[in-house]
This record gives sequence, C-alpha cells and structure tokens, in this order.
Amino acid sequence: MRELPARGLGMDRVVPLTFHVDYWDRLGWKDPFASGAFTERQEWYARSNKLRSPDGASGLDGLYTPQMIVDGSVQFSGQRRQTAVHEMEAAAARPPAFDLTVRAAVKGATVDLAVQSTPIGEAGRGKDWRLVAALAAKKAHTAVAHGENAGETLEEAAVVRALSDRIAMPAQRGSTRIQLSKPGDLAWSDVEIVVFAQSETTREIGAVRVAQP
Repeated sequence: MRELPARGLGMDRVVPLTFHVDYWDRLGWKDPFASGAFTERQEWYARSNKLRSPDGASGLDGLYTPQMIVDGSVQFSGQRRQTAVHEMEAAAARPPAFDLTVRAAVKGATVDLAVQSTPIGEAGRGKDWRLVAALAAKKAHTAVAHGENAGETLEEAAVVRALSDRIAMPAQRGSTRIQLSKPGDLAWSDVEIVVFAQSETTREIGAVRVAQP
C-alpha cells in the first residue's frame, strides 16, 4: 500500500483501504487495529461466487492473509505486487457507475457525511447497490511484541478504523447521510474519509470518493 504512489498509482487513480482481521490475535499478539467486523467483511467476500482470481477461476475456498481485493471483483495474495499493479491499472481504466459528491462536517469526535449519488447510464441501475463509508488512518506504526513478527515495527497505510453499514442507495439521483466516529487516538488531520458504492450482489465497486474531514 505504501508503495503505490511511487508506482504511479496515487489517490487520483487508486484509493487503498486496509482491513485488519482478528483471527490471528490468538497467536500471541493482538493487532490493535483488528476487528471482528472486518473479518466478517472478508467472509462476506468469500461467500460470493462472483469473486475471481487473476487466472479467471471463480469463488474462494476459505479465508487467508494477506489478501488483496481490487474493485470488489478480483482477489489474490497481497504479496503478488505485479499482479496488484496490473489489476489496479485495469480497474482504474473502467468508467464509474455513479457520480458521487461528499460533504463532511466534523462535530467533536464524529463526522456527518452528506453523500449525493447520481447513476451514470445503465451501469448505475440495478445490482442492489449500497453505499459504504470508511474512516481510515493515513498511516500507522505498530511495534510487535509477540508472535511471528515479534521485534518488528510495522509501517502501515490506509488503516480502516471505522466502517459504516452497507446502506441502500437511492434508485435515482438522491442524498444519503452517514455518520462515523473517530477513535480517540487519532487526530482529524491524520484521517481520510472514503465513500464508495458497492454491489451487494456482485461485490463490484461502482464509484469511490475521498473526503477530507
């Protein structure tokens, strides 16, 4: 994730999010950013028979890490850097299904989002679209005391700290309001808000917008 801008894949082309799952916490070190909700999200992807591998195989047999999912459509090991760049470039070339605009208003430790969505052609109609908002730390540094990475300091990027429910989108042009709460250890200056449209049926991403709180 940290390497993407140097590879020509800045935020204008790729919007990364990292979700820390909690099923490795039993191995001697608890990830401070792990959440059962993020494990459930990975399981939600695994239940889809639309998710494919770069070689075209569909479906997913069980959970694993590090897993990368691009555009909600293709999954592979996050260690496959060249595959990741290829799939991201292909996804960035596809037109969006929606035009999204986001206004963010901070009130103490919460941010209220006003999201305006407009379907673009037939792509934005049907497919059971949902809006999702994520509050992410731009970067993080984590010292690992135990487990297989004991003694290392992890340099992390785009770490999701709060995630909204998947909210049904208006069938036509319309507004949706979403509220997120910021963890107390984060400053608003270190936060990015990412709002995206995603199909409940196929898992594909229809549009994404980044907002600064």
